[in-house]
Amino acid sequence: MFALALTLLLTVTGIVAVLTIIDSAIKGRNAYERLLREAALMEAGFVMQVEAQELRARRAPARFTPDRRSPVLLRTRPVPACAAA
Repeated sequence: MFALALTLLLTVTGIVAVLTIIDSAIKGRNAYERLLREAALMEAGFVMQVEAQELRARRAPARFTPDRRSPVLLRTRPVPACAAA
């Protein structure tokens, strides 16, 4: 019974793996054909228009504000005598 369950599990896993590879190959072939069509259009002098979904506004650059620490924390710490020598 255990051998049958293991065989069934491995068979299903193999079938799913093969179907996944086939799906990826089909999607890849379609994307490659679309790229070839776009390249042919660009060589002919046409300009591709970017869809609105692909346009993204840049986000504002991060502004770093100085740390607002108390002056007590910003004072230099005394150096131990053994490290100073």
